[in-house]
Amino acid sequence: MYPKGRMSHHFREMCEGEYLAVKGPQGRFNYKPGQVRAFGMIAGGTGITPMFQLSRAILENPKDKTSVHLIYANTTLEDILLKEELDAFASKFPNRFKVYYVLSQPTDSAWKGGVGHVSKEMIQDYCPPPALDIQILRCGPPGMNKAMEAHLNALGYTSPMQFEF
Repeated sequence: MYPKGRMSHHFREMCEGEYLAVKGPQGRFNYKPGQVRAFGMIAGGTGITPMFQLSRAILENPKDKTSVHLIYANTTLEDILLKEELDAFASKFPNRFKVYYVLSQPTDSAWKGGVGHVSKEMIQDYCPPPALDIQILRCGPPGMNKAMEAHLNALGYTSPMQFEF
């Protein structure tokens, strides 16, 4: 539970057997192998869901040569969803899948990933540069999506190069 989480308190108060209707993520994205040379992906928390699904589809298709560059932001190391699976992709496909983790509140002084919030500099360092055959996908909390859109625009990624789930 997050102390300031909008849904955390509601979930905590629910009883076993109760239901909650949910929807999301927003945005319809259709992928065809080879539609871009590379994807940059910026995910926050549960926003990893569509990124993981697309990455798995790309990497498990031996005919698809698309590369994936993922920046994945969370609060703490324990909050990183699918970490084992993402690390396995990075190991199995070192030339096609790169992941960079960012924590806003790292609890271990030995943490080697990014610290704070995803910055323009992180995007420059870990995502492919703007080009016609590049697309940047983003999925995270509304504030993060808004900040990432501003960073991407400032870095020269045009609207057709961006997609928000």
